[in-house]
Amino acid sequence: MATKADKPAKADGGMVRLMVRTAASHGSYPRFRAGLGPFTREPQVVEVQPWQAADLKADPALAVAEVG
Repeated sequence: MATKADKPAKADGGMVRLMVRTAASHGSYPRFRAGLGPFTREPQVVEVQPWQAADLKADPALAVAEVG
């Protein structure tokens, strides 16, 4: 039976990869959130800490998707 201790640690230190862009309702204005940005209508892939991912996902002005 495997335990948490038996699982290999993530090489990236728990980072999360996200594709982030501003939502259409935000218009063409840049958006800054969680110490990151500027985010625009052009999608960007960013690697962030879990707390930053939560902040980005909670922002209604941003469209956020996890990247494999």
